[in-house]
Amino acid sequence: MGLLTWIVVAIVVLAIIGLGIGTFFSGVFTGAQKVASNPVVQNTTEEAKEFVSNTTRDSANEIIDKALQK
Repeated sequence: MGLLTWIVVAIVVLAIIGLGIGTFFSGVFTGAQKVASNPVVQNTTEEAKEFVSNTTRDSANEIIDKALQK
């Protein structure tokens, strides 16, 4: 792992030790809820779901069409 990764791991470990594990994860959970409730994130999530759905459906249809043509 790179130097930056080790620095981030050390900071997270020190934060957990300093805050306590319950407080640390409670803060992380609260932050994740705030990010998830952001309209930009929600819109991006919906667009990603539609893109993946359309792509997989189109790919499956192509595979089936190619198999039937043989």
